[in-house]
Amino acid sequence: MIYIHRLVTDEGFIAAFWERLLEMRKKDPSVSQEAAYESLNEEYRSVFGVDRFKSFDAFRKRRDKR
Repeated sequence: MIYIHRLVTDEGFIAAFWERLLEMRKKDPSVSQEAAYESLNEEYRSVFGVDRFKSFDAFRKRRDKR
């Protein structure tokens, strides 16, 4: 389970993304990075009512800048 406050910062969202991806791939190795992103983004949206990033591509660009 991801604590929602971690998703507020870029660093926290990115760390949670990698954790979620590993968790999801244990159950299904074919899970895409986009699916893991969408899973986290849904949690964020359920609390704050907006997406954390505009799209997976926007998230990927921010993630890869670091």
